[in-house]
Amino acid sequence: MSTAASFPNIKSPDCSVELVSKYQQLLKQNHFIYLETKDSNFDWIKFAKLVTDKELMPQYGKEIFHVRYEPELLNFSDARGQKPVLPHTEASDYPSPPEYLALWCQKPSDCSGGQTTLAYVEGFLDTLTAEMKQQLMETQHYFGATRGVHASRTKGATHPILSFSDDKPILRLSYNYIKHGDYSPDPDNLQPFNPGSFLSEIADRFLEYYETNHLAIRMEQYSLLLWDNQCMAHARNTYSDPTRALDRIFLG
Repeated sequence: MSTAASFPNIKSPDCSVELVSKYQQLLKQNHFIYLETKDSNFDWIKFAKLVTDKELMPQYGKEIFHVRYEPELLNFSDARGQKPVLPHTEASDYPSPPEYLALWCQKPSDCSGGQTTLAYVEGFLDTLTAEMKQQLMETQHYFGATRGVHASRTKGATHPILSFSDDKPILRLSYNYIKHGDYSPDPDNLQPFNPGSFLSEIADRFLEYYETNHLAIRMEQYSLLLWDNQCMAHARNTYSDPTRALDRIFLG
């Protein structure tokens, strides 16, 4: 496991053409950027749009999603709960998932937890046989929860778990969904679910790889974390501070 200290951390960014170009190169190289601005008025949405050259996408009916603790989700593996969120790429139940995600930290957790974690999926793919990768590319899989707190949140979508754009891998995968049929299950009250032996093995390999190869970022106040949702999986570890507050956007 790596920490954010090993990766670019840019102070007080602005939106000049020269610096935006620099950030674009960093995003292309590392598939994510993390910036600490120390500026409550920094236009993080404008910056994210400039760097990605993408527009905002609605996320479940909203342009900005508030990632904040909600007591009714306390026991769930959910962005608004306190239990660990297991690795996934976002919005696999969308016909076209967002290309990029961005988080803006309004208030970090006062405890040591609540870190956002990331892992580039190419390393995971290297652990699979050629036959496994071919099966992931050929199998049309339905993504759309019919159980749990996010049941029927979208109409769902059918697409292969793995595809490529030139040499770039595009992964659509959620450990919780594949293993439990639920995007945000209660880890202490898992319901019987059978994804089939092949997908179950893929999900277990994915989790094993992620646990030993992710990098962890504890976002500071007024910081921005932006990453490529097509080729980077993400998760979040547990935390206890209910005042932690992030904002999230989709870009695509």
